[in-house]
Amino acid sequence: MASLPGTLNDLMMAQQPIFDKKNKLFGYELLFRNNDETMANVIDGEDATSQVLVNLCIGITELETQMRTPYFVNITRDLLMSDAFFPIDPTLVYIEILEDQKITPTFIESVASWHKAGYRFVLDDYNFDPSYAGLFPYIKMVKIDVLHTDPYKHHEQIQALKDQKLILVAEKVEDQKMYDECKELGFDLFQGYYLQKPSIVKGRRINSSMSNALELVSELSNENITVEKVTKLVSKDPRLSYQLLRILNSPICGLQRKVTNLKEAVVFLGLKQIKKWALLITITANSKHSNEIFRFLLIRAKCCEALAVQEKSTSPDSDFMAGIMSGIDLVLQVEKKIVFEQINLDDEILEAIKHYRGDIGTRLRKACALEKQDWNYIAVLPSVERIALSRSYGEASLWANDTLKYV
Repeated sequence: MASLPGTLNDLMMAQQPIFDKKNKLFGYELLFRNNDETMANVIDGEDATSQVLVNLCIGITELETQMRTPYFVNITRDLLMSDAFFPIDPTLVYIEILEDQKITPTFIESVASWHKAGYRFVLDDYNFDPSYAGLFPYIKMVKIDVLHTDPYKHHEQIQALKDQKLILVAEKVEDQKMYDECKELGFDLFQGYYLQKPSIVKGRRINSSMSNALELVSELSNENITVEKVTKLVSKDPRLSYQLLRILNSPICGLQRKVTNLKEAVVFLGLKQIKKWALLITITANSKHSNEIFRFLLIRAKCCEALAVQEKSTSPDSDFMAGIMSGIDLVLQVEKKIVFEQINLDDEILEAIKHYRGDIGTRLRKACALEKQDWNYIAVLPSVERIALSRSYGEASLWANDTLKYV
């Protein structure tokens, strides 16, 4: 599995995805805290001469090399107006100008100087304040908080921004309805939890094709299932067999030789790995959603598994299963209880998903907290647990990115 840059060890990091109109990943906003909780998502002037800034920039550079997406970072007025060297390639980042900046001629000159050096700027939480007009020649994107600012009331100003060829980012898009409205108004990029909030229709039943898939998932979750049984189940679906062998022969599995059948793959990878990949392919193949929805679940599941391994759990695969199944309603747009009626999940996994109970539940809670940037929950964790969580989540992000190339 790809590893997180060691330079980021001292930061609690989360990455909030930003999507385009087709729900394809465009980039990430980098959200972070120091492990001593002294820094909140902002690179400031005091950090400019410290190792924190250097480590962060090296880390972003290494992450971009692996993820191939730009990162959005917040830096303060002090750093923008200082003579400090910002040690990162301008093409790797978008610099967000915070919403509470006092706009002065000197500040505009500083932004112009950075812009001349190749840096791209984003106005964050723009509230249509006319005092920002002097910055627009140097602005690439404008972010609007659509949760707290009604975009319909400002449709004329939004159109004026589009007329200036600015890229509009809808921030804090919380559900599908809000996403559809912003898309209609002409926004180009979207940031928020809308992909993670399923449009669940109460009473909706699972269709026959997905029902068959869930039967397979239920069989695969059986701890006593045999190699022969797995092979027989997977072989019934030619597409599943093909995709499974494609993944098993890809770099993410790390096999030293090419395998041509499932029994052979089990010998080299083990039954647990085969079950995990068959589970992933079965769920993704029977959903009409964009792959980006699965990114959240893959990261969550892999993070849980990594934490379990670090804690020397005897069954990290159960953590992976809990991570995936905790968002099954998101994938199927059906209530969890209806799905769980058709899947024979272990009681420990069910309790973890429903109530965050047990060791599996605790690890799932940690992964979800970082996913949602619940800093209050994270702050009370011991330092060693915060570091483990951040690293597990970061490496899970890289793993998910590689996995989606093959699923």
